[in-house]
Amino acid sequence: MLFLLVVLMLIASGCVLCLRKNQESLFLLGMCCSLMVQLSGTLIFIAKKGGYTQDILRFLYFSLELKNRVQYLYITLGQMGYMIAVGRYLFPLFLMEIALQYSMLPFVRSHPRIKWYAAILPLAALVVYIPAVFRGLTDQWPQLHNVIVQFSYVWIIAYVALALVLLLQELRSITIRFCRRQFACILVCLAALSGLYILYCGQDPAQVYRFYSYDYVWNKGLGYLQYAPGMGGYVTLVVVNVICGVLGIVSLLRYTQDNLMTDREEIGLERKFDVARSGASVFVHSIKNQLLANRVLEKHIYQELDSGHPDMARVRAYVDQLHESNELLLSRSEELYRTVKSKSVRLTPTRLDAVEETTMHRFRRKYHDARCEVRIDGDIRVMADVSYLSEALYNLMTNGWEANVAAGRADRPVVMVSRQERLYTVIEVRDEGVGIARSEQKKIFEPFYSSKNSNYSWGMGLYHARMIVKAHLGQLRVESTPGRGTSFFVMLPRCDR
Repeated sequence: MLFLLVVLMLIASGCVLCLRKNQESLFLLGMCCSLMVQLSGTLIFIAKKGGYTQDILRFLYFSLELKNRVQYLYITLGQMGYMIAVGRYLFPLFLMEIALQYSMLPFVRSHPRIKWYAAILPLAALVVYIPAVFRGLTDQWPQLHNVIVQFSYVWIIAYVALALVLLLQELRSITIRFCRRQFACILVCLAALSGLYILYCGQDPAQVYRFYSYDYVWNKGLGYLQYAPGMGGYVTLVVVNVICGVLGIVSLLRYTQDNLMTDREEIGLERKFDVARSGASVFVHSIKNQLLANRVLEKHIYQELDSGHPDMARVRAYVDQLHESNELLLSRSEELYRTVKSKSVRLTPTRLDAVEETTMHRFRRKYHDARCEVRIDGDIRVMADVSYLSEALYNLMTNGWEANVAAGRADRPVVMVSRQERLYTVIEVRDEGVGIARSEQKKIFEPFYSSKNSNYSWGMGLYHARMIVKAHLGQLRVESTPGRGTSFFVMLPRCDR
């Protein structure tokens, strides 16, 4: 059962690596491989040592036949011990590397060499525990034997504890809900793997090297290599193993599923827009309807002018309607053209105050008396094209204000704030409208999707904003609570000096 849990984690971590292809996924796979190597060496040693009840042997090997095959493998004590050593000392290294990779603490980010320093103790331990080296050192200096064993256990526990503390601190610092949810899955998985590791890491490889010695002063943990636990210890061990294994697998699969769903949504949106791009009939049909409406207004104007006594007030009303229709037609055509055309975005280091100024200038031209609350840290720099990025933010601000008005909350401001969130500079646009139902949140970025009056909105604004953010190597995310409002997060890669 134990080995099966580790195998499933290994498969799941391999899937994550194939999907994500980043250092964190590689380290996670390394953790699973290390745990498997350590447990493999331990299981081989237990099979050869014997002295356990059949219930425990079935728990460890599934069947006595498999246990017998493992027992008669041709392998030396040195090879078994070093298998345990490799898994035992690489696991905390990979865990620490993941924690340092995720950590956004200023000290960690400003000292990248700390990741190399973290490898010194594990690699030194792997050298010291080479069977010939270990025997040579302990034979020449017997007192060194206990020092090596005790010190290795201390730094292992310190590595695991420090890594988990760094990860917990990072989870606490995340304020965006969907980012917190994803990171929580990673943390639960790493904690579950660490729980399994702690159960068995107390066994020092020296116990295997010195199998015929009865000096067990260095034994730690469950002592699983030295004696068989009682029924209470056996039940506890089974429960802890199952809980840790299931938590690790479920968390890892949930994290993988979230990433798969995101990738599928990206592909789905691209396909839908390809259809929209090729289906010019939608555009032509809408333009045709607008032009037909304009023709009717034009006909009314001519009829009024051709009458003996034209009503100029009525003529002016027709002209105003024609003007409004033409302006709407031009704005919608321009919006669609900007979205469909091949854009050239030039990313340069840009202060956020320049982006804010351009965004608010555009927004005030349309809604000069709208209530706004802007809290942008102008000193933050991002890699951006000011014109395009401000256009995306303008669309989000416009949608936010219109949502407030539609919900009867025109006295509430639409809010635009900035902050640093781990690897991203986040610009949040928040409104207090009616919110967006969960079923609609995946549709709002689709081209030509709109919940507003189709005469005034073609549903291209959010798609256009998303494409601009994507061109900035960022992400556009949404969180919404029906009845309370919506927040859009423009997440741009941090541009540290």
